Amino acid sequence: MEGVQWFLLGVLTTLCVFGFAYLSILIKAPWYAWVVLIGGAVAVLFGIAWAGSSYLEGVPASSAMGLMVFCGPGIVAMTLAWRFWVAPGLRAD
Repeated sequence: MEGVQWFLLGVLTTLCVFGFAYLSILIKAPWYAWVVLIGGAVAVLFGIAWAGSSYLEGVPASSAMGLMVFCGPGIVAMTLAWRFWVAPGLRAD
């Protein structure tokens, strides 16, 4: 079961890298937007890894804490970066 978890995390990481690479071709965002987006994605992936590992070790409270502490701020950071820095660059002028 743990092998499946790490395989899926590898697939998600690869999709994130290719998604950010494709997005960087489509829009011109400032460097700090990319830092926040990539940092948020790393935080979300770390939170998923923490939650999966903790659950497999039999500590579901730590699993929930990992999702709340790492994934929550990561999702908020990516959402705010998208809303204020990336989405304005997508508008057709």
